[in-house]
Amino acid sequence: MTRLHRFAPLLSLGLLLGCPAAEPEPEPEPTPAPPTYCEALELPERAFQTDGDFGSTRWKLANDFTIELIDRTEWTLSEQWTGCDSYTFIPDSFALSQLDNSPLWENDGVLGIIEQSARNVHYFFISTEASNSLAGPALETMAERIEEDLEELDEEDAAWWREHLHVVRGRAGAREDWIPGAMNAGRDGFTIDRFQRVREIGSLADVERFSSALQNAGAWPWENNLSSIAFENRYYNYEATRQDYLDAQTDVTIVKAFSGEVLGLQAFAEVDFPTGAALEAFDTLEIDLQMWCPDQVDQETSNCGAWDYLSHIYMRPAGTEEGGWVEVARFITTYHRAGRYLVDATPLLSQFPEGTVEVRYDISPSWNPQAYLTEMDFRFSNQGKGMRPSGATTRLWDGKGFNSAYNDDREDITATIPATAQKVEIWALITGHGGATNNCAEFCNHQHEWTIGSDVFFHEHDTIGNDTFCRDAVDQGVVPNQSGTWWFGRGGWCPGQEVQPVVFDVTDSVTPGSDATISYRGLFNNGAIPDDSGNIRMTSWLVVYE
Repeated sequence: MTRLHRFAPLLSLGLLLGCPAAEPEPEPEPTPAPPTYCEALELPERAFQTDGDFGSTRWKLANDFTIELIDRTEWTLSEQWTGCDSYTFIPDSFALSQLDNSPLWENDGVLGIIEQSARNVHYFFISTEASNSLAGPALETMAERIEEDLEELDEEDAAWWREHLHVVRGRAGAREDWIPGAMNAGRDGFTIDRFQRVREIGSLADVERFSSALQNAGAWPWENNLSSIAFENRYYNYEATRQDYLDAQTDVTIVKAFSGEVLGLQAFAEVDFPTGAALEAFDTLEIDLQMWCPDQVDQETSNCGAWDYLSHIYMRPAGTEEGGWVEVARFITTYHRAGRYLVDATPLLSQFPEGTVEVRYDISPSWNPQAYLTEMDFRFSNQGKGMRPSGATTRLWDGKGFNSAYNDDREDITATIPATAQKVEIWALITGHGGATNNCAEFCNHQHEWTIGSDVFFHEHDTIGNDTFCRDAVDQGVVPNQSGTWWFGRGGWCPGQEVQPVVFDVTDSVTPGSDATISYRGLFNNGAIPDDSGNIRMTSWLVVYE
């Protein structure tokens, strides 16, 4: 018997008894897909639109286009559309100043733009010269300048911006699409925002480029800077984030006070707010105010208000014969640009009367009633906070002339804190204006101090003297590149932004079920207030949440 035959019965027996089979190899984990361009930037994507109101003027949708770049490659918007980029067309007609027509291209290059810019932007350099023979050398020079500037960056950044900086071959006027119209629709150049809308480029004046020669000549004393163009696209990111926040809200009750009216000076409306249990179900109130130029086609400098004025929203129960107005939001208008502002008015939710409410919208002063195409929505929602402002909310102090008598008649206020209080806040709108002394109270450090027991809550405006404070707040919603001195840090406000409330959480300073006594005083640079120091506009509350 061969060795094989001798073991064959054992093999057969093993098969009959069912020897354990080998463990199957585990399937490999699927390789995750690499993040998309927008995912890597942590930005939501929007689809390219092929239907809608297309055109070359402001707020129209940008139609598709193909441009030839200086290296003779073609770039098509729909093919390059990422869903989270914006696009800026920079002409060679941008000049240094009113007295110096030298092109900003030659003065500034692109390093300043890169330093100030968000990364999700494409910049196109395009010539407005009358012939290709004139445009060609300028475009070639700019392409060389870009490469020289990119050599100053590290390899990774240089590679990124090389894909986002484009020089367009030929001159803009020779094109047969909508781009030449957009170049002339407002100021020179244009942008396409993250919603695919055509937008105007604002003033490029730089607060850090003051020129005494320009001032002495009676011209606008700040020279332009090509890097200022980057603020447009940073603001588009703010706008997109705001819209994403609004779009994510569900079960929102929207009450419209104004819808498409051109309003100036002062306007009134009666609106029906939720009542009873419906009102009690809301823990959040926001006001969405849109102040567009009256003419949505003409350039902004031609028809948007020229000055930075206080604007207010007040309310009271309909039928109130006199007084009773409660300020619920405050804004500062832009210099020559459109604006949109979203205000959290939740702290005053308990002060909104039920049923029919009269809304008063103070827009601009009687001696210069600049007007705006207006949309004003009151947005009631429940965001699951588990508490809302209650009727125990107490009115505190108002502002007045900022002078040596400012603190007179500021008696302490005692408020009852309910046993069911979950949170207590001091909430105030405070802005400084006017003044013959120390440029106060717009440009001075007016200070405000509240005291509860032994706890002091102190607010000051230490941004005074910071010439770029409002410019640097573009990412927080300040409208960029306005046509005035919009950059400067001010006493509680920026042109082209809602007034940010002063908020202190004082929950640990009060005892639920007991009274709390609050005192207040104003100060100037930690001391006495000089006379003729303008005025303080203040609305303040002790807000109780239950």
